Amino acid sequence: MNRSRTHFYTSVTLLVFVAASMATIAQRSIVVQPTSLPRSTESISSAVRQTVGNVSTTGGAEEYRQAVTSPILHTTMPKIVDAVQAGLPGIQVGFTYYDFQTNGAMSNRLVYTPDGPDKYVQMVWMTSKDSTRDAATRIPGFAGNNRGTHYTFLIVNSPDAPELGVDDWQKVETLRAGWPSIVQYKDGNIGTPSHTPVRFYGNSGLGDQPVLRKEVTSPSDSAVWARAAVDGQGNTHLIYNRTIISGSAQNQVAYRRSTDGGFTWASEILFTGPNAPEGALQSGLGGDTYAVTARGNKAVITYTDGSLRLFSRTSTDGGATWPSDSARIIFSPNYTDIDSSFNQYGTFSVYSDTVPTPNGHVDVIIDSDGATHYVMGVVPSYVVRKDTNGTRTGSIFVVNTRANIRSMGMLYTKQGEQNLYFMAPPCGSAWDGAGYPMNLRSFDGASRWPQLGINAANDIYCVYGSWKNGDVTSVITDTTGGNQQTEPDTLSQVDGLNGHVWATYKPAGFNIWSAPTDITPAGVSCQYGTLCDEVINGRMYIGYSAATTPGDHVTNVELPAEAAKVMMLAYDVAKLTAVNSVDEERTLHATISVMPNPARDNATIRIASVTGGTITVSLLTTLGETIMTSQSPSTQGEWDVVLATHALSAGTYHCIVEQNGLRSAVPLVIVR
Repeated sequence: MNRSRTHFYTSVTLLVFVAASMATIAQRSIVVQPTSLPRSTESISSAVRQTVGNVSTTGGAEEYRQAVTSPILHTTMPKIVDAVQAGLPGIQVGFTYYDFQTNGAMSNRLVYTPDGPDKYVQMVWMTSKDSTRDAATRIPGFAGNNRGTHYTFLIVNSPDAPELGVDDWQKVETLRAGWPSIVQYKDGNIGTPSHTPVRFYGNSGLGDQPVLRKEVTSPSDSAVWARAAVDGQGNTHLIYNRTIISGSAQNQVAYRRSTDGGFTWASEILFTGPNAPEGALQSGLGGDTYAVTARGNKAVITYTDGSLRLFSRTSTDGGATWPSDSARIIFSPNYTDIDSSFNQYGTFSVYSDTVPTPNGHVDVIIDSDGATHYVMGVVPSYVVRKDTNGTRTGSIFVVNTRANIRSMGMLYTKQGEQNLYFMAPPCGSAWDGAGYPMNLRSFDGASRWPQLGINAANDIYCVYGSWKNGDVTSVITDTTGGNQQTEPDTLSQVDGLNGHVWATYKPAGFNIWSAPTDITPAGVSCQYGTLCDEVINGRMYIGYSAATTPGDHVTNVELPAEAAKVMMLAYDVAKLTAVNSVDEERTLHATISVMPNPARDNATIRIASVTGGTITVSLLTTLGETIMTSQSPSTQGEWDVVLATHALSAGTYHCIVEQNGLRSAVPLVIVR
C-alpha cells in the first residue's frame, strides 16, 4: 500500500488520504452478519459542504494525518505455491507487458454471441506485446505505439473446453491507444471505443478485426477513459472523462449517442460541472469512476462526483432525452458533526463522524423487468470543516488504513429499494491485515473492480478483485509512496499480496448475496476481472489477467518487466456457494442508534426492536475480540445501554446486537 498524502483543492475545499496502517494487526478476522444502510434522499441539486477539488502536490499547511509504515510489512510469510506451478483456470488468449487496466471501475470486455447451434464469446483487452519502457514514465509496454486494443473470439460450444479463435491477436489501432470496452449489436458485430482522442471501432462479423468507424472527439477535447453500451434499439451510449481547458473544469462526465452503430455521433452532453443540465453541479471524480448500461429503451449512467456521492441518470427513450427528474443520488456519505475545537492557530474546526463512502469502483445492470441494479466500492471517510476569518473550508479525509478496510467490502442496491446492502467482503470474509497490498490506490478499498452479470431468471452475479489471506509473494518494491514513475526508488522487501478474483451472486427477489467464492489459484496474482453481462448456459464468462508478481507495472514501475497472461474462463455457476435465505438472512430488524459516534468517554446504544425478547449487546474489536457484553434486564424489546469507552484505544469497533437468534452490527468509532 503506497504511503501517501495527497491534497485536493478548490477555493474552499481539501481532500486528504490516509493510506497506511498505524498499528500492528494480529492475523485474526471478525465475521459480522451483513448490515444495510439507508439510501440517500437528497436532491441532486442539494448544496454540498465539501468536495474534491483539483489535484495539487503543493499547498498550504492544512491539517493531515501522517501515514506510517506498519510492522506487518516486516513479517515474513511463506509462499503458498510457486506461481509457475499454479494451474490457471480457463484458457489463455494472449499476454501483455502493460498490465494496468483501470483507474477504478472495470469495463465490460466480453460479449456472448450465439449463431445457430454454435456459441462464441468475443473479447477485447488493453495489451502491449513489447516490453520497452517509456522513457518519461518508466512504464513497460508504454513506449511508442505498442499499447492498444486487441480483439479475439472463442468457441464455447463446450464451455469447459473453450477453443481460441485467434491464435495471435493483433492491435486494433494504429497509434498508441487504450481503455477499451465492448458492445454487441443485434447482427453479432461488436464495437469498441478507445482513447486518445476517443475513437470508435467496429467489425463486420465474428472474427473480423475491428476498424475505425469514427473519431468521436478531437485531441483538443482532452477526452479519455471511454466506455460504451448498446440498447435494444441499437443505439450506442458512450461516456468518457472530459476536461474543459478554457474553463479549467476538470473531470467532467460527458455523454454522446450514436443511432447508426458508431459511424456518426450526436453533440456532447455534460452531466457534471458548471454546464450540467440542472445548472452548476460538482465535477466528476475522475477516470473510470463511472459505468453505463442499456437494455430495451432504457439506458443508465452511474458515476461518483467530486463530493463523493454516487449519482444515477436514466433515459427511457434510447438516450434521446435524460430528464432531470429521473436523476438520483444513490449513495451519499451521511456525515454528522460530532465535535468542534479551536486549534493553536485560532482556527475553529468542526469534525464529523467516520462513515462509509462510495469510491468510484462501480457497476450497473438492468434486469428483464426494467429495474436497475447498482454495486459500489466503499471506503471510510470523515469531514473537517474550518472557519478562518469568516471563510469556510471543507476537508474530506478518506481513511483507507489497513484497520479500516479489513472488513469493508461493497454495497448493493436496486431501483426502488430504500436500503444499501453490504456484500463482496475483502478476502471473501475479512482481510486479516497481513501482507502488503502492492497497487492499492488512493480511493481503493480492499474489494475492487466490481463487474455485474445477469441470467434469464434475473439472478445477479458479481465478480470483484481482492486478496486471499496468507497468499503472499516476497517482492522488492518501493513503499514510500509519491509519484514512483518520476522519483528515485527506495526499495525494501515485502510480502506482496497476490490478487484474487472472487465471485458471488444474489437470487432474484432477494437482497442476500452468497458467501464469495475464490475462482483463482494461490501463488499467482490474478486481477482486473471482467464479466460478460449475459450469464447463460449456467456459465459466467470471465476475463482476467494473471502474473507471477503482485501489483502492476504502472503503479509499481520499479518491478522488473513481466508479461501478464490474459485469460478467459467459463465458470460454472453451480460451483458458487449456495444462498440459504433462511440461514443467511438472519439480520435483526431493529432501530439501533449509537450516540455520540465517534465517542470519547461514553457511548449510548439505543435499541428499539420490533419483537420482544432479551437483547444482548457485545462490543468487539476489529480482530474479533469481545471487550464487553451486556444483557437487557427485561424482554420488552427496547433498551438503552451505556458503554464506558474512556479506557479504549482510538479506532473502530463493532457493536453487535442480538435477539432471538438474529443479529445486527453497527460501527462505533473511538477518538482521542
